[in-house]
Amino acid sequence: MERRVMVGRAGPLADLGHLLAAAVDGRGRSAVVLGEPGMGKTTLAEALADQATEAGATVAWGWCSAAGVPPFWPWRTIFRELAPRHRLAAEQPAGTAADGLGVLRGDAGARARLFVTVVDTLQQVSADRPVVIVLEDLQWADSASLLLLRQVVDALPGLRVLLVATCRDEPAESGDEALAVVRELPTAVQRIRLDGLELDEVAELVSHGLGHEATDELAALVHGRTGGNPFFVREVSRLLAARPPTAGVPEGVREVLARRIARVSQDCQAILEIAAVAGNGADVCLVSAVSEAPVGVELLEEAATARLLAGPATDGRMYFTHDLVREVLDASLGAARRAGLHRALAEQLEATATDEDEAAGELARHWSAAFGPDATERAATWALRAARAARSRMGYEQAADSYRIALRGKDIERTKVMLELGEAQMYAGDLAGARQTFAQTADVARRNGRASHLAMAALGLGTGLGGFEVPQYDELQLELLSEALASLPNRDGGLRAAVMGRLSLAYAGTDREGERLELARSAVAMAERVGHPCVEAGALAAYCDAVAGPGHVDERSVAAGRMLAVAERGHDSPCQLLARRLRLVALMERGDWPAVDAEIDAFARTSDRVMLPLYAWYVPLWRGTRALMSGDFETALRYAGDAEAIGLRAGSANAGLMVATLRLWTNRTAGELPASHATAVDELIRTADESTVAMAMGASYFAAAGDLQKSRRFFDRLTGRGLDAIPDDCEWLEGMWHAGDAAIALGRDDVARDVSRRLAPYEELWVVDGIGGGVMGTTTHILGRLAAYLGDTGEARRLLAKAVTAYEGANAVPWRTMAEKDLAAIGVAVRPATRVEGMFRPDGRTWRVRWRDGEASVPDSKGMHDLSVLLGRPGEPVHVLDLVAAAGGPARTAAGGDTGPILDSTARAAYKRRLAELETAIAEGTSQRVETLTEERDFLVHELAAAYGLAGRVRTTGDQGERARKAVAMRIATAIKAIRAVHPALAHHLELAVSTGRFCVYRPEENTTWHT
Repeated sequence: MERRVMVGRAGPLADLGHLLAAAVDGRGRSAVVLGEPGMGKTTLAEALADQATEAGATVAWGWCSAAGVPPFWPWRTIFRELAPRHRLAAEQPAGTAADGLGVLRGDAGARARLFVTVVDTLQQVSADRPVVIVLEDLQWADSASLLLLRQVVDALPGLRVLLVATCRDEPAESGDEALAVVRELPTAVQRIRLDGLELDEVAELVSHGLGHEATDELAALVHGRTGGNPFFVREVSRLLAARPPTAGVPEGVREVLARRIARVSQDCQAILEIAAVAGNGADVCLVSAVSEAPVGVELLEEAATARLLAGPATDGRMYFTHDLVREVLDASLGAARRAGLHRALAEQLEATATDEDEAAGELARHWSAAFGPDATERAATWALRAARAARSRMGYEQAADSYRIALRGKDIERTKVMLELGEAQMYAGDLAGARQTFAQTADVARRNGRASHLAMAALGLGTGLGGFEVPQYDELQLELLSEALASLPNRDGGLRAAVMGRLSLAYAGTDREGERLELARSAVAMAERVGHPCVEAGALAAYCDAVAGPGHVDERSVAAGRMLAVAERGHDSPCQLLARRLRLVALMERGDWPAVDAEIDAFARTSDRVMLPLYAWYVPLWRGTRALMSGDFETALRYAGDAEAIGLRAGSANAGLMVATLRLWTNRTAGELPASHATAVDELIRTADESTVAMAMGASYFAAAGDLQKSRRFFDRLTGRGLDAIPDDCEWLEGMWHAGDAAIALGRDDVARDVSRRLAPYEELWVVDGIGGGVMGTTTHILGRLAAYLGDTGEARRLLAKAVTAYEGANAVPWRTMAEKDLAAIGVAVRPATRVEGMFRPDGRTWRVRWRDGEASVPDSKGMHDLSVLLGRPGEPVHVLDLVAAAGGPARTAAGGDTGPILDSTARAAYKRRLAELETAIAEGTSQRVETLTEERDFLVHELAAAYGLAGRVRTTGDQGERARKAVAMRIATAIKAIRAVHPALAHHLELAVSTGRFCVYRPEENTTWHT
């Protein structure tokens, strides 16, 4: 193919050259070249490719198409060039579960893991030589390819890769989704817009086409007619070169192309029309079979000579010089001629396709545009096959589009196809669309007497069998589940057990609350009898929810442990995560904070492996709660922001509610209750449908904010319903805490006594907000406050002292301070009035330390120097580089840059090979062996997760500050360990008072003076 002459694009080419230089140096870059058709986007990309090849880079091209191609089509061609063994190149399907429960068990995390392998592969192939990726015609990209583009763009800064995409930027020419993706790309992605050429540039291009210098008048005329569009200018120049100089200049580029098409022979024009309907890159054999005349070399040469085809057939395929040529040819056809060609192409493709799954999308497209009484049914048949092929390749958005075409047919199992559509929408993140589809499916299944499909649709409303986030107070779900249970055969079965368990959850907060426990127990027993791990895990989750009140903490903990074992046996990661979430809340209520932290880490390891935002947001939420407990309010709010961002990507209603809860408790605990927060509290109450717990929260919050009038309105509504109206579930303790707190503020002795009586059996528990979005302290604390308010000073003293002890053990600094103030208010002195003094001095190769009544000698270490600096500056954050400098290291200003990846490519590859071996061994091993193998697998997943950042970007060890952070934390921990061996009391004090991070700080709870 003749390379086009490029004129007037020196500036854009220079911009791309700068990006290429950065990528060669290891600072990956990206750009989108925008412009109307014919502006030279491809020509510019070709010029860049020439520069890249000269610089020693590998160039890989991918072309998007609107011709019914499979998901990830442009990336497939790119990876066939870069990494032929990658699954995108090898077309390996994702695979789906087939266990008799249909479409509700697909692996929603598979696509996220695929994206990580893409980034990792790009890192590997660019290690030896830089890579340039050119993604052409982004306006026609499938949704899955656009999602992958976003992930790769995020990962580029750590890769030796330049990615350049070309895209039409006219709304009428481009898909709304593609333009939205371009708008939402980070600002680091350079936008390069190509406008029309200037007059002198048009003159140069016209002169090149004519073979002699163009006159000023002709150049001005061409410039005026073409707007400087290079493709139009080039075509007009060729037309003028072949016609008398007196001929006029045509009005538009399509007119130019139409005239050129009219000049070729009828046989040539006929094969070009067939190729245009078939799509750019049409198979020569297919076109020849449909054409009345064989497609010979002479016809292809005629089309190439007329510059309608790019050249002779490449790999047996015909490519137009520009897609505008194909568009003009297609537009010139009458409706009957076009529909006839679509039918002929479909019939021929059906007869000759070697991979029907591969051709299914193209066949569905042709049959959808064909004529004939059977066209609609044949389009539906092939669309269904295309949808299932796209789903197996994780192209969920494309699958959903094909399912909709399939549903136009009559000869399909309609409810099954609708269920598959709902699943595809769910995995594509369209939760609202999935809900609508499942509701429609249930209606059709009801009319057709398909009880099993009615049951699956009802389960789909709660995100499938696992039910990680089941909507509450959902009348439609309750109605469908009840109807499904009545319709299913009254015998053991996995689907019946799943519906029973979900119905137990749906009964929460209804007048059938009393039936929940027995229904959940029956579901667990049935699932166990039929031997279905996923259903059994879901039923156990329903059981835990049915006994969510404070009187069943131990039962829930045991059931969650059993659920975890069952889920691990069934290799069901979402159910494992749900089990860990349930167990973690029980551990919080028990106040077993070391076990809570271990459970958070375990949840994070599994969530990292699944790689879905639906699960990932819990980790920063819980870590924010733990930061709140230690009094680190800034970190707690930062974690809340992280959880919010991830939750928004997941479309999780729970995430928004829990993030608001964490922020509320963080600000309230910090003593920040501005009027602006009242709106957020009102919104929380509305979100909770003004439940009794919400009324109690409003009364408590506005009392603390000083708005007693508003507090009393909520309190009166609460007491009007009665405290018995607070449901015995995971929010019961929270509701009672709020009621008691408000009763004290509003002077309601009767309610204070009632709350105290109700809370008394749960003295040992901590009050946790919902699923861990906040902690209100221990039950003993609120009981102590109530006793003090009611005048029982002795009981108040006992309870508050017990609360102080619990807070000391948990390092719950804010609550300890509050409990001590409450003790002081009833005349109990909890701290010595005199200042505590200590010594921390170097003595040769040792340090002399003294704290309270103990004195000891500790060996010298860098960690002891770090502690000495912190003790001498209480309450003042000290940067880790300053600590390094104080211990004899380089000055803070000498901090360097990136020091390489956390795990190099060899280590990452070895870890991944071992992970594959472990997954196979787990699937084949005995239960005892599986436990050991699972531990090793989880460890490797945790290590790999630490080696990747957002969007699968390879993490580096960071700058010197990051290295220093890790080193100082380890030094201080080692020093405190050495102190513990000779002075346990001092070690305990330092563990509670010293916080490490990029800034370290010593915050003693007591008024302390150190002699250093």
